[in-house]
Amino acid sequence: MSAQPETWRVNTPEGIFETDLETLKQWILEGCVLPTDKVSKGNLSWIDAGRVPKLKGAFNGEVTPVAEPVSNSVEEPATTWVEPERVPAATTACHNHPEAAPEYVCRQCAALLCKACTKFVRDRVPLCSLCGDLCHEYRVVTEKKARANFQSSGFGFNDFFRAVRYPFQHKFALFGGALIYGCLLLAGFRGSLVAWMIMFGCISHVINQVAWGRLHRSFMPDWSSFSPWDDLFLPVFLGIGIMIVSWGPVIVVVFALIFGAVRSGGVDAASIAGVSHAQEKPISKEDLSVLTDPEADPKKLEEANKKLQELRPGSGAQIAHEAEAARAEASDPLGAYSEMMPVLGAGLAIGLLLLLFAGWGFFYYPMALTVAGYTQSFGSVLNPLVGLDTIRRMGATYFKAFGMVIAVQVVAFVVGVVIAVITSPLALPFMGNVVGNFINAQFTFYFNLVIACVLGLSLFKCADRLGINVD
Repeated sequence: MSAQPETWRVNTPEGIFETDLETLKQWILEGCVLPTDKVSKGNLSWIDAGRVPKLKGAFNGEVTPVAEPVSNSVEEPATTWVEPERVPAATTACHNHPEAAPEYVCRQCAALLCKACTKFVRDRVPLCSLCGDLCHEYRVVTEKKARANFQSSGFGFNDFFRAVRYPFQHKFALFGGALIYGCLLLAGFRGSLVAWMIMFGCISHVINQVAWGRLHRSFMPDWSSFSPWDDLFLPVFLGIGIMIVSWGPVIVVVFALIFGAVRSGGVDAASIAGVSHAQEKPISKEDLSVLTDPEADPKKLEEANKKLQELRPGSGAQIAHEAEAARAEASDPLGAYSEMMPVLGAGLAIGLLLLLFAGWGFFYYPMALTVAGYTQSFGSVLNPLVGLDTIRRMGATYFKAFGMVIAVQVVAFVVGVVIAVITSPLALPFMGNVVGNFINAQFTFYFNLVIACVLGLSLFKCADRLGINVD
């Protein structure tokens, strides 16, 4: 004997339908059964659906797992969603009308139906005319299947070429955005700041959209629903966070070296005061006459010589010190090098530290862009542990994306050099190579979109490991 599922009847304006309890709950969630509709279990009396205890959870939006029927002999089909893979790939026509394109697919029997062959409850919920179960749009099912296959295909060169073609899917947005970006770069510091904000806004928008599987949406933000925080201030804060977490250590070391060099290379204040003090007491004519008179009073001659020495402070002591140092160096040739060793050691340590921080910025900058794109959180961008954990979860995929980003940046640099050389005769006095800078800005806009798409695709391919719910 096999356990028979409970039979329920639903009385709607479209007619009376029989189904099992789980399907009835699904109909409630889909909105085709209202609390005021009459339902009946078996041959019991009709009652409002909203008053049935077993259905109250469905009306409250609670989703319960579908239980498989227990069977000892012949298995009965369970009312569960049919995965898109069960739909025959070669079947591209309606089950009843081979000449008609399918518009719906039944989740139970996987039958493809055109609109004429589909029943509708309350004029909006499609039901299968063969088994009476819910149907889904054929277009949505096929797109979901294609997206699932694409997501499980791995990350490789095909994704790189897809990223190269991605900006051309929206040619108007590409050329319009590049034109605005190039014009703003030529408008001084404030214009460059606005151009940088627009560029980073587009980068974060592309990473966010592609990471969630929205591969065909425009990379330009939706200015019709302009938000000062999302479209203006947030890109600024995210950009600042990226600079701090990636290149911040290098900037700190460089500033420390600059200010340290200025401080150590300055002239000692006491020496300046001594010179000024000596210059305030010049030798008088009387002193000069004493110095030149061979029969001058020895006491006056001694005072004049003393004034002369004060005019040249430390000259005699300095000569004596240099002579002593020369004798010491002659007796100990390694003495000068031993005095320089602490300075050389400190310089080597600072150089290694600077090289280490530069390597960190070079390596982490793409991940900082990635974190900013898919989290849209300033705190997450500033926390390098978030990026390092993302790298750990992505594994080899991130390093492939990192190599692609470096390749795009190298190509962008080469293109910039070529443009600068070709347009160098067009340089203007006091303005520079305006034409070359404008053309280079167009390519820079495009290459940054390619980089953003590469990073977004790498996230999309790792969505299951990162917990990203793709569309």
